Amino acid sequence: MESKFLEVEVLSYNKPGQPPRPVSFRFKMGEEMFKGKVVKVKDMKLDNRMGNKIYEYLCESVIDGHGSTMKIGYEKDSMTWYLKTL
Repeated sequence: MESKFLEVEVLSYNKPGQPPRPVSFRFKMGEEMFKGKVVKVKDMKLDNRMGNKIYEYLCESVIDGHGSTMKIGYEKDSMTWYLKTL
């Protein structure tokens, strides 16, 4: 399945019986690598698209020293994280 979102590497933590929560992340745009950390998860919702469970997080984050609000998604079946909005 081709995705229109940017795939990111995420460090997350899990509690038994709960979905993973993002802690820090990094992604590459062009030749430049960006690193960030999640300061606060403001909201989390479960989206069932075409039978795929996707957890969407609205987060306050810091990316290379700059504050930002972003959406990051976790697709449960493929165990892949995606940057949705920045």
